[in-house]
Amino acid sequence: MGDLVNLRQARKRKQRDEKSRKADQNRALHGRTRGERQLSDHERKNADKQLDGHKRVDTAAPGADEAADEVASVAGSDDDAKSPDNAKNNVISIFAPDRPSET
Repeated sequence: MGDLVNLRQARKRKQRDEKSRKADQNRALHGRTRGERQLSDHERKNADKQLDGHKRVDTAAPGADEAADEVASVAGSDDDAKSPDNAKNNVISIFAPDRPSET
């Protein structure tokens, strides 16, 4: 003959075990010092950064970057586009007076 099992007690024991397991998980996640949390965050960010460094740019169009550079060089010299005076003149503010100010 088999052993008698009280189902109510078995259900309660199962709930206590599950609650204990959940408490252990919470202690592992939240029971860390500030330094430990910062260290794990830093390690995770470094791992993400390293992973992002290994990503491919655009495999569908391998020469897309070179084509964009050629178009930019044909349109005008890079020195004119990067100069602060030229960039300042290209910006138009909606709050500016009708005539450009001489500054």
